[in-house]
Amino acid sequence: MEFGPILRAMGRNKVRFGLIVCEIALTLAIVANCVTVILHTRRQMVRPSGFDDDNIVSVRSTPFDKAFRENGYLNNALQQDLAALRALPGVRAVSNTRFLPWQGGGSSTEMRPQGSQGTMFRTQIYSADEGTFETLGVRVVEGRSFSHDDVERDDRRIRDLYAGPRALADDGRPQQKFSQDVVVSRAFAKLVFGEASPLGKVLEDSDGDMYPIVGVIDDFYNPYGWPIHEYAVFYANWSRGYEAGSALLVRTEPQAKAATLAAIEQKLLSVNGGRNVTVTPLTEVKARYFAGSQLVVNAMTGVAFLLVFITSLGIVGVTSFSVTERTRQIGTRRALGARRSDVVRYFLLENWLLTGLGLGLGLVLAYGLNVGLLTLAPAADAPKLTPSLVAIGALLLWSAGLLATLAPALRGARVSPAVATRNV
Repeated sequence: MEFGPILRAMGRNKVRFGLIVCEIALTLAIVANCVTVILHTRRQMVRPSGFDDDNIVSVRSTPFDKAFRENGYLNNALQQDLAALRALPGVRAVSNTRFLPWQGGGSSTEMRPQGSQGTMFRTQIYSADEGTFETLGVRVVEGRSFSHDDVERDDRRIRDLYAGPRALADDGRPQQKFSQDVVVSRAFAKLVFGEASPLGKVLEDSDGDMYPIVGVIDDFYNPYGWPIHEYAVFYANWSRGYEAGSALLVRTEPQAKAATLAAIEQKLLSVNGGRNVTVTPLTEVKARYFAGSQLVVNAMTGVAFLLVFITSLGIVGVTSFSVTERTRQIGTRRALGARRSDVVRYFLLENWLLTGLGLGLGLVLAYGLNVGLLTLAPAADAPKLTPSLVAIGALLLWSAGLLATLAPALRGARVSPAVATRNV
């Protein structure tokens, strides 16, 4: 092996080879973390929600007709809308709920088991009607869903409860309590009650209001500002108002989605024209939510390719300069009996040493940079660097370095022995 001559040559050109070592180290550190972030982001982008995302449509009805200020008129208009949408060809289910998957937020509250003085667990919370879970495409795996009677009864009770001010106790909490059946996600039930069945158990909020659990749904994921993406509680209630309007979700048959999208607005306005209607496919809501993530993926992919390309060019440049600088040395070796393969092996070995030094330093920098990312990102969303990914990155950079060295090395191997005697 020719480590001695190579190390002496590197010692005489510390700046040149030192810069390449630093370039390789920085490339490994940055590329490894870029790929980590890319893979982490892509996993989030393809994570299933548990809903029939491709066939759900969000419909928002915002009234401007003053008649909608009257509760009876508003209620009748909502029921007419639901009936009209269910009658459309290709519609599988319709729901009146303000829950909108992939909007990146929503409503949340804190609950705990009734009578417990322990931790309050934060969860998303949304109104639902008898068609909500069928519209979302989620299964009620324990207990039951809501019925139309549940929704009407609880809606009436809540409106009566909040018709006037609630009496407050000395601690500032309402004296008047109410109980309302809820359906919870399996993840939230497991968080609060462990492996035990949550059916029949009761949750309470900070006001002491009670929420008996009558059902459990599976496969719920909705991104939220807090790390409560899998936790959800649904209660029976209509969702409508003059200021906020009515929120509806429509689930279509896959082959009928395009035709249904075109018909929804016209159908609702034919039922009642005193409002504005906005129709948005859930796929569009999801695309908007992930627009920033897609931009990050594209940018980091470009940065990774650019860094590897620039590093490869640097290695080609250094090797080419070394070949030109050592032309007479190569010719002398060839005159003394060295084969072309010996010359190629010399430069490949030199690159192997340079790349090894750079990758060793890059390994330290990669984990140092990742620690910095972990301190800046929330613990639950932090992209952690894995040894396998670093190993793959090092192998790819090593391969790229050897390939970048090969062409200049082959050119050097073609130097004629006659060069050694020229100008002597």
